[in-house]
Amino acid sequence: MKHCAPVRRFLFLLLCLLASPALADNTADEADIAFQLGNEAYARRAYAEALRNYFLSYRLVPNRNVLFNIARCYESARRYDEAYRYFHDLSRQELTKEDAAEVAAALKRILPRVALVEVTSTPPGAAVYADREDLGSRGATPLRLALPAGKHLLRVKLAGHVPAEEELQLSPGKVVSQAFALEPLLGTVVVTGRPEGAEVRAAPEGPLLGHVPGEVKLPVGRRTLYLSLQGYAPAAFPLEVEEQASARLDVGLAPEAVPTGTLLVTANREAALVRVDGREAGFTPAALTLRAGEHTVEVTHPDARPFSAKVALAQDGSEKLHAELRYAPPPVQAASKRLLSVDDAPASTTVLTREELQAFGYSSLVEALQAVRGIFLTNDRQYEFLGIRGFSPPGDLNTRVLILWDGHAMNDVWAGQGYAGRDLSIDLEEVERIEVVRGPGSALYGTGAFFAVINVVPRDRVEAGRTVEGTAAAGANGMFRARASGSVGSRPDLGLTLSAGVLDAYGAEKTDLGELGSVRGLDGERVYTGSVRARAGGFTFQGYVNARDKKVPTAPYGATVGLAGTSTQDVRGFAELRYDHDFSPGAALSARAYYDQSHYEGTWMTQRADGPRADPDLGEAQWTGAEVRGRFTLFRGNTLTAGVEAQSQFRIRHTVSTQEDETPVPETRSRTLLSAYLLDEWQLVPGRLSLTAGLRVDRYLDLSVTPLTPRLALIARPYEGGLTKLVGGSAFRAPNIYELYYSEGSTQRAPPKGLDPETIQTLELEHSHDLSDELRLTVGGYFNSIQKLVVAAEDPSVTSCGIPAGSTACVVNANLPGTVRAWGAEAELRWQPGRHTLVDLTYSYVNSSVPNHPTHVASGKVLVPLVGSAVRLSSQAVFQ
Repeated sequence: MKHCAPVRRFLFLLLCLLASPALADNTADEADIAFQLGNEAYARRAYAEALRNYFLSYRLVPNRNVLFNIARCYESARRYDEAYRYFHDLSRQELTKEDAAEVAAALKRILPRVALVEVTSTPPGAAVYADREDLGSRGATPLRLALPAGKHLLRVKLAGHVPAEEELQLSPGKVVSQAFALEPLLGTVVVTGRPEGAEVRAAPEGPLLGHVPGEVKLPVGRRTLYLSLQGYAPAAFPLEVEEQASARLDVGLAPEAVPTGTLLVTANREAALVRVDGREAGFTPAALTLRAGEHTVEVTHPDARPFSAKVALAQDGSEKLHAELRYAPPPVQAASKRLLSVDDAPASTTVLTREELQAFGYSSLVEALQAVRGIFLTNDRQYEFLGIRGFSPPGDLNTRVLILWDGHAMNDVWAGQGYAGRDLSIDLEEVERIEVVRGPGSALYGTGAFFAVINVVPRDRVEAGRTVEGTAAAGANGMFRARASGSVGSRPDLGLTLSAGVLDAYGAEKTDLGELGSVRGLDGERVYTGSVRARAGGFTFQGYVNARDKKVPTAPYGATVGLAGTSTQDVRGFAELRYDHDFSPGAALSARAYYDQSHYEGTWMTQRADGPRADPDLGEAQWTGAEVRGRFTLFRGNTLTAGVEAQSQFRIRHTVSTQEDETPVPETRSRTLLSAYLLDEWQLVPGRLSLTAGLRVDRYLDLSVTPLTPRLALIARPYEGGLTKLVGGSAFRAPNIYELYYSEGSTQRAPPKGLDPETIQTLELEHSHDLSDELRLTVGGYFNSIQKLVVAAEDPSVTSCGIPAGSTACVVNANLPGTVRAWGAEAELRWQPGRHTLVDLTYSYVNSSVPNHPTHVASGKVLVPLVGSAVRLSSQAVFQ
């Protein structure tokens, strides 16, 4: 076992290679080279270099020869405590008689130079630290440590127990034993109730902890207290015990009037909550003593569908019940302004969970929506646009999709723009889920909810167990982004979360503009974002701001190709205070007040005879509003939601001009909106048939029309595993200030006769069939009929544009006469047995008279866990 025995070393490496077919030949070669380099360094007494090469060799091909040389090298470097540790590790392996003798001699030789400590703990498995914790644990108890002589501070830690430490004086050549008795972390439980004198135990046959009323000490975590008293039926009471906190448990034992039996409840998920006849009884696995007879047992888990079964217990009998809990998608709120399951939502709905967003690495809302059924994307190098069910005409600014941030509308009131890319946020790290509700949503949300409502729901706090977290990423085109978030407060009704982020990118190095040539650079982007979210009782405050500066290389709106300075700046922010209170299971109140601001500034650089000129384009708005909403249960199986909303768009400012050579003039306008809505949800046949009807009226004080938008949804479960949704409704989009009044001297004029709101009527049918508990097939079809669609086109009757003025017709926004129709079909096959496993295949077909849309869109997504939930493999493909 000498370090200079190459033949023996080579044979040992060869045996290791043959015993481990997973290692390639080059791995063994690399290990051999590292071993030789270590030997050479050892011969030169370059012990640090020798150790570095020995450790590399050992990592590649672990074997006793290298371990021996590591120990010898430490000994030669006079680092006797490490040398003793490695020789000691060798002594615990199976060695030949000759090797064992050599290792024993080394240990005997080093022993006078080190001090030994035998560290044990009750219970075992505690991490052992010597002097400093920042250097990491030396191992787990029981453990023999070799340390230099002198004073040392030993500390042991074990989860759920109080850390312990002891200072020892160690002498060379001596062995000291140190035992630690670790005390469990305890919490106090105050037990009150009836009958007095009932005995309290932590297990049905466990030792007596106390009596009712009284206090008991329990280890922290989820526990179950078992109470018994002669003449009463014993009962179990689940509770959560917190460190250094006092929990209260009010108990009540029923007189033992009937015979009992035993029920053992297990599940495929640990710590699932068990309810018996509507009362919490423990966590799986749970052994329950119940009265003889029939019981309803429910087993629930936060991310699984509830399990329910009837169990009949005989006197002194024993039954077993195993609950197979299946994954359940998270609830959705945007469909009816209250949390509902995806199946109960009165619309075609898709929810993207936080696990899905993280696994696929989505950095913006449009990226996350790219593979969602019925959606396609476009990008003009200024903004990213959502196409919904075949509709994405040129010039549309996502105005016909309502984008929400936790229920707060993000579309601005100047141009109706729906922010969906980095103009919304630099990434999705603070997002809990994204809800996509297809179809008209004006019955609840008013203008803009034309084709879909998309709700981005942020997290209330950073991940459990953390106070501060940070992320950073780098990507193509010089992109770098970073975010930091922090939370204080652990209670659900009290806490504060702050988040801030930045993104910087230099963009594409070259942009090809066809006949206009190509542009180098001029595609940079910089974004700053920040948010605050606070809860106190029923009050929630949230604030959000996102500022984006985007250079534009495509020279739009007459800008000179390749001239630096053409850019757009966007700022979008809001502050909202909300109050939510449930008076009873059948009555709730929500109220909110908000202030919003948006700012857009476009700079178009043109080369003139007197030099470069910047043509500015400004659009900004400030508005405030309030909403009050109540939810009531009129009778069993019925829920009525009623709300009113008022909004004052008190300052909408943009630039207009009348001649090409005139300086644009700022113009300020305002608008007031009053709204009221009703939504009635009725379980016609509980569990089988439900009806949802909604109606909203919006009054714009500057428009001559008052939009009235209804919605009707029928949800049926015709058979086990089948779900059918028939949805019909109407939506509108009021013309915005930009469409009504924007004027630019050389190309565009405001419509001389104003504009009417766009309207749409939609009918859709969707059916889902569960092929298994985890595999669902969904097919559907829809028909859209749009009236008074607002389009921008040349109007020959308006000829005040051009140079000189009047030489050309102007582009004017106008309501398109007639009706635009579209119909389509969609299909989706989704397999999701758990939060971290997913296969999703979608297909969409659309037939529409509106240009600029793909007829066929198909997508596929795969998510597979590799190492639990910590390492996942994901892939996505989209075809259109």
